[in-house]
Amino acid sequence: MFKKIAVFGPGLLGGSICRGIRRADLGVSIAAYGRDAGRLKPALDEGIVDSVDVMSRASLAGVDLAVVATPVDSSIDIIKRILESEDLGPSAIVIDVGSVKEKVVRSVAGLERAGRFIGCHPMAGSEKMGFQHSRHDLFNGAFVIITPHGGNSEVDIRRVRELWERLGATTFVVTPDEHDIIAAYTSHMPHMAASAMVRVFDNFRSTLLPAAEMAPFIGRGFLDVTRISSGSPDMWRDIAALNREHIIAALDHMIQELALLRRTIAGSEGGESDVHTYLARAKVIRDGLK
Repeated sequence: MFKKIAVFGPGLLGGSICRGIRRADLGVSIAAYGRDAGRLKPALDEGIVDSVDVMSRASLAGVDLAVVATPVDSSIDIIKRILESEDLGPSAIVIDVGSVKEKVVRSVAGLERAGRFIGCHPMAGSEKMGFQHSRHDLFNGAFVIITPHGGNSEVDIRRVRELWERLGATTFVVTPDEHDIIAAYTSHMPHMAASAMVRVFDNFRSTLLPAAEMAPFIGRGFLDVTRISSGSPDMWRDIAALNREHIIAALDHMIQELALLRRTIAGSEGGESDVHTYLARAKVIRDGLK
């Protein structure tokens, strides 16, 4: 499908794309670019990529696919520079992997070659970061949300879908704004809530005099629910800034729901039977998501 690929930011997602593409087609030429070329040496030593360099020296000559896998805020500038590069071929496609889409698409809308960019968001990953955690099968069984805009052709959209499907993913197409609204509830708000839970725990722990041993009380449930709060603060700061409106709306709903649960437990809604009803309904909903 693609013969020469440039990946900007070969961390967990970008590195996994490199690994997946290399495994699927040994004949593809892959160049990786980052802030520090020395940190990309493992990818070169493993044969996952063919060349590495810093982003300021990126070459787009002959590239038919550019993948931007940096944090969302910095990705906007990189995408714009790629689209404005005289070296970018007329049929080359540029994609990203960020979890905010509407502002990214809007940022390139006025560019002459805006139609070469197609937004993507793979619903795969980990709280761990860096190329060392990348895997060739990271996208197996995962959904990848594709958010085309009016300037994209059906041919290019199909090529991008086929790329992700070759990496084992299932693709789903929505508008950029639809993506951001839904992601606020399924990804962004849960991360903020997990971070808040950790801070509540820490505030409680700091009030104990003398300090009690917490480890015996921390079960898998707490660790599972709060795992995502270990994600990159830099990345999530950018997400919060770029999808602020929808995240705030989701947090407002979360606060309202917590207030309802508090009232229910306190008995103002009818006592213990209402607590059971509340929890049973939540179980039915969650079981339906499997």
